[in-house]
Amino acid sequence: MVRGKYKKKLNTVFLLVFTLIILSFMSIFLKIVFDNRSKEYEATIINTIKTTLNNSQIKLEVINSALDLVTESDEAKSWSESDNNEMFYLGALKMQYKIKKSSSKVNNVNFQISATFLDEDSLVITPVSSETKDYYFNENLNLSQKEIKEIYNHFNENSSYMAFTIKNSNGTSQICYITKKEYRKRDILYFTTINYNSFVEENLENDWYLCNNSGIFAMKNDAKIPSDEIFKAFQNSELKSNKFIYKDNNVFKQSFYNIDWILLYSYKDKNIDTAMIFIYFMIPFVLLTLLSIFLSRIITNKLYRPIKEVLDDFFSDDSSQKDVDEFKILKQNSNMIKNLNQQLKVAISERNNLIVQRLNRDLLFGININKSIYKDQLMKDDNYCVAVLEFLNNPYEDVGDNIFLYKNEILVYTQDVNTLRYANINYYTCAIIIQCDQVKDAITMIHSLLETVEIDYDYDIRVAISNVAYGTKKIKECFEESKKILEYKFLYNQRTILTMKQIKEDLDQNSYYYPLVIENKLIHSVLGGDINAVEIFNELINENGAGEKLSPKAFKNLIFAIIGTISRIVQELKIDSHVFLKDNDDFSTLSDQWNRKDIIPKLRNILEEILLYVNNNKKDSENSIAEEMLSYIHEYYSEDIMLVDMAKKMNVSEKYCGILFKKAVGDNYKNYLNNYRIEKAKEIMYSNTKIKVSTLAKQVGFNSSNTFIRVFTKYTGMTPKAFSEQIKQL
Repeated sequence: MVRGKYKKKLNTVFLLVFTLIILSFMSIFLKIVFDNRSKEYEATIINTIKTTLNNSQIKLEVINSALDLVTESDEAKSWSESDNNEMFYLGALKMQYKIKKSSSKVNNVNFQISATFLDEDSLVITPVSSETKDYYFNENLNLSQKEIKEIYNHFNENSSYMAFTIKNSNGTSQICYITKKEYRKRDILYFTTINYNSFVEENLENDWYLCNNSGIFAMKNDAKIPSDEIFKAFQNSELKSNKFIYKDNNVFKQSFYNIDWILLYSYKDKNIDTAMIFIYFMIPFVLLTLLSIFLSRIITNKLYRPIKEVLDDFFSDDSSQKDVDEFKILKQNSNMIKNLNQQLKVAISERNNLIVQRLNRDLLFGININKSIYKDQLMKDDNYCVAVLEFLNNPYEDVGDNIFLYKNEILVYTQDVNTLRYANINYYTCAIIIQCDQVKDAITMIHSLLETVEIDYDYDIRVAISNVAYGTKKIKECFEESKKILEYKFLYNQRTILTMKQIKEDLDQNSYYYPLVIENKLIHSVLGGDINAVEIFNELINENGAGEKLSPKAFKNLIFAIIGTISRIVQELKIDSHVFLKDNDDFSTLSDQWNRKDIIPKLRNILEEILLYVNNNKKDSENSIAEEMLSYIHEYYSEDIMLVDMAKKMNVSEKYCGILFKKAVGDNYKNYLNNYRIEKAKEIMYSNTKIKVSTLAKQVGFNSSNTFIRVFTKYTGMTPKAFSEQIKQL
C-alpha cells in the first residue's frame, strides 16, 4: 500500500478537530434544514406562479394575435362600412368566416371571438351563427340587464377594455374580455370568452386571482379569500414588491406583459412536523455519535481518495512505498488538465460562432431577436450594409465539397475582422454583414477577402453589395437589396462586385425590368403547367409600370424579350407555333405589333393557351416519358450516359428533360443514376466479394475507380472494401 506524507498530516488534523466539527455541525444543522425547507417550498411556489404566468401569457398572446387578425382584417373594415342590408349580410358572412378561422382551441387555450356593432339592434356574429343581442347576452354570456347597460355606458364614454367573469349555460366559468375597435363609419365591440381551465392551470393547489386596476375579474372557483378583501390588500401593498401578507396568507403578485393584468397567488407557510425533526435531527445525531470513533479515519480516506486514485495510476497494486510526495504527482496531472481546458475553450468558441451565425441569419431575415439568447453577441446600432456572395454552377453537375471549403475559409476570415459578420444562406450562397460608413469601404473589404481566400477561377462567383443604412433593423432591407442586385448578375463578368449605384448607372431610361431569374421562373412554370405562370407575367408587367412608365424604345425591347421567351417555350415543347398564334403568321409578325394597345393582353392569352395545352397533354405524355427515361437508365446505366444523351433520346431539350425527370421521379437525374449504379454494384458484390474495384466501377458505368469509391462512400457510408468485408462476415 502506498502511504503519502499528505495523508498522515490530514489524518492527524482530523483527529484534533473532530470534536469541534461535531458540536458546530449539530448546532446549526437543524436551523439550516428548516430554513432550506422553507425556501424550497417558497421556490416551488414561485416556480409554479411563473410557470402559470408564462403559460397564461403565451395563451393571452395567442388570443390577442387572433383578435388582431380579426380587428385589423379587411372583412371587419368592410363590414363596419356596410351601407345597406345586402352589404351588411355579405360582410357578416365574411366576418363570421374570419372569426371562425381565428377562434379555436390553440395552444391548449379554449376561446371564442364574437363581434357586433355598438348599438342595441344589430346582430352578434359568432364563429358558428348570427344571433340577436338579447339572445347572445342572456344565453351565451348570462348577463343581466344592468350588466348589459353598464357595458353600453362604458364603451359609449371611452375605449378601454372590460374584463369580468361569466358562467355559460353549462355552468363553466369564463373570462369575458370586451374590446372596442373604432373604424371609419361604425365602431365594433369584440367579445372574447376564455375558459378558466384552459387559461389558468386547473390543477393549481392554492388559490389564484386575476385583477387589473378596476378589481378582481377572475378567481379560482373555491378560493377562500373574498375577492374584495384580497384586492384591497393588494392596493395597500408596496408597488415594487412582488409579495404581500394578508392575515396568515402569503400572496405573490406577477404582472402580465403588454396588459395591466396581474396574477395573485395565495398560500400559507408550510409547517415542519415532528417526523421531519426526527428525520433531519435525531437520526443524524445518533449516527454521528456512533460513528465519531471512526469518523476521522473515514473522512481522511474519503478526502484522500482522489489523490489515491492518481497515485494508483503510477504505482502497482502490490507496491508498499511510503512517504510519497503526492503534490509532485498532482502537478504532472495539472498540465494535462490545462490541455483539456484548452480543448474546452475551443468547443465553447465553436458554440459561440454558431450562435453568432444564427443571430446574423435572424438579422438578415428580419426575425425577432431573443435578447436572452444573444445577450453577449448583440450588435449595436451603426451604419451597415450587406454583401451577398453567390457561387454559380450547373445545377445538374456534382460540385463536390469545394464550395463548402471556400465558404468555410470566408467564415474564418470574417471571424478575425470585427467589422464583418458571416451568415450561411444555402449551399451556393452566403452573406456578410459589413459595418462601414460608405459602400466603397465595403468594396475594399470584400476585395481583401477575395484576395485572401483565393477562390479557384473555375468557380464563377458574383458579389452584390447593398447601400449603407443605419441600425440593425435595416439589415434585412439591405439583404433584400443585395438579392435584388444579384438579379442582374448575368449582365456582368465573373467576379464583378455589383452595387445599386452601378446598376442604376448602367440601366438608363431606355432599360426595362426583366432579369434572367424571372424569365427562367416563367419558362419553368409554363412548361410545368403551373397556372401561377400568368401571375408571374402580370407581376412582370406591373413591375414595369404596365408599360406606361417606359420609353417607347424600352417598351418595345420588353415586348420583344417576352415574345422571345414565348418562342423558347414553344421550342422546348417542340410544337408548331401556329397552334397559339392563330391569325399571326409567325413571331416576327407578332413583334411588329409591339405598339398596339392590346399587345399585352394578347401575349397573356397566348401564355394561357400554352398552359391549357400543357395541362391537357402533360399527364399521359409525362408518364410515358418518365417510364421511358427510367427504362433508358436501367438499360444503359453501365455506359457513360449523361442527361443530354437522354434528352436527345426523348427528343426534348436538356433543361426540359431535367424538369420532367425531377417531377416524375422526385429526384434529379444525377442523384438517381448514381444511386441506381451503387445498388447494382452492391448486387454484384453480394454475388462476388472478390471482384476488383476497378472492374466493378466499369461494370456500373464509372470511368474512374476514385470516382466510384467517392460516390459509393457517399451513398452507403462506407468504402467498397469495407462493404465487401461486411458481406464476408454475414
